[in-house]
Parts: sequence; C-alpha cells; structure tokens
Amino acid sequence: MPVGRPRFVERTTRKERQKQRQNIILYDAAISERTQERYYNGVRLLMPILDKVSTAFELDDAIADWVELQWKQGQSLYMVNDALCGLHHFEPYTKRLVPSAWKLFRTWRKLESPNRAPPLTKYIIYSVAHYAIAHNDLIFGMLLLLGFFALLRTGELLLVKPCNCLISKAKGLLTLEMTKTGKRDAATESVAFDDEFTLMALAECITLREKQQLTKVPFWTPSAQNFRSKFRYYMQRFNLEQHAFRPYSLRRGGATALFQDTGSMEMALLKGRWQSARVAKIYLTDGLSFLPGLTFSNKAQDLLTRWKPF
Repeated sequence: MPVGRPRFVERTTRKERQKQRQNIILYDAAISERTQERYYNGVRLLMPILDKVSTAFELDDAIADWVELQWKQGQSLYMVNDALCGLHHFEPYTKRLVPSAWKLFRTWRKLESPNRAPPLTKYIIYSVAHYAIAHNDLIFGMLLLLGFFALLRTGELLLVKPCNCLISKAKGLLTLEMTKTGKRDAATESVAFDDEFTLMALAECITLREKQQLTKVPFWTPSAQNFRSKFRYYMQRFNLEQHAFRPYSLRRGGATALFQDTGSMEMALLKGRWQSARVAKIYLTDGLSFLPGLTFSNKAQDLLTRWKPF
C-alpha cells in the first residue's frame, strides 16, 4: 500500500478516477512517508503522558509539563515539534487543546536558535568538485555543483534524473518531480542555472547515463546515507570538518552566493523557491554572518588552491 503524497492529473470519467485512486488512502497521503515516520516516533514519546490523561482538560497541563521536562533534560527542539505536530495529525481534535504546550515551544524556539547548516562557498565547491571529478567520482562532483548552483534541497538533489535535465552550452534547466513546495501546491517545479563548470559536468554525466541506458533513474543510485558519508569524507579530505558543513550547506551556500552576486533578495527567494520572504531573509542574513569567520588551515588552503579548476 503506497504511503506519502502521490500526485496525478484528475481523470475524465468516474471509472478512470476509481482506478487511479485505488490503494491510496487520503489520510496517509496528507503528508510524506518520511514525515509520517517522524510524527509516529514523536507521538510514541508522548504515549506515557497520554495514557495518564483521562479528560481533555488535563491534556494541556500534562503535555506542557512534558515539554518543560524535555527542555530540562536537554532534548532537541525538533523532537518536541514532531511530537506536538504528530499529536495533531493523528488526533486532529487536539489541535486547540494544548495552547500552553505550544506557548512553551515558541518560548524554547526564541531562546535557542536552530543548528542551521553553515553555507558553503564557490571557492570550496569548485575545488572539492574538481578534486572528485579528477579522482573518477564524476557523479558526486557534479551533484555538488548542481546542489550549489541550482539551490536544491538534499532530497531533491538525490532524485534528479538525466531525463529531468535540459541543457545547452550557456543554460541549464531542471524539472523537479518531487519537491517540498511542489507537493504543497500540486505543481511541478523547475529551476534554471548558468554556471559553466556545472553545465560541463552535467553534460558528461548525461552522456554517461545515456550510454548505460539509465536516463530515467536518478544520477545518485546509492543511499542517501552513502551520499552524506561521502560528503563527510571529502570535507575531511580538505581539512574542513571543523566548519560542520552538511549536504544542506550546498543550498544555503548557493543562495548566499547568489545574493552576494546580485544583491537581490527577490532573485534568491524565487530561485530558492521559498514561499516566505521572512524565512529566506533569515537564511541569507544568517549565511552572510557566517562568512567573515570562515578561515582555513594551511592544509585546507593548499588543497583548495591546488584543485581550483580555473
């Protein structure tokens, strides 16, 4: 039975619609499979509390006390968020029954800023990608460039297929099949980029996959964890692990670089496909504040300079 959020065009006849919708449960399709798993794990943490509650009036105080306890015990804000959101997803009637718990959550969020992925820079990306490509890791090197210059989320990056790409010598266009905002709006998204090195690497990867007759499967065929492990390996190879870069640093770095180059918040907002200007502004200003403190060891500086492609 499929879970997650399928998307398709409505059929003309009732019989066609029935066939199309078979084995799809609306309740499960409301959120993605990954989000369902997070919510389920979050609610499991709340179950000992919920088992002791006998009336709706007790619910708010009990969960508020639980949130306060998680704060004192050093738990993650994201875990509490999953628990509260999961409660509302699986038991929708509780949505307005826990105002005190949400008030404590908002206070927590104000006191403790999230651990955002620091932004990568063009200088780093060009060198690391060039090193990967020169060491027969073409697909990974290309994905580093694509994630940075197309401002892709990690999940989107790992799902890009050769058939999603339309490129020329000067421009590239990606059609994104499954995106966070696309699911929300029931629309297919696309993103354009024009970095020369990225276009060259992508063209080589497309040619490779065409020869292998694998144009309709993602460029990245191993697991997402494998991608993260390889990303961590390259950061260590360039002596950059102290900066705690993560795969999402590609998107954040690309957005920060675009804003630096153009001075246009609107352009970064549109290309990054953020729906909220407020969220985009937080990302960009936080990213810019990180750059002045970005320093390299002698080893890192030597490697970055040596592998700079041009």
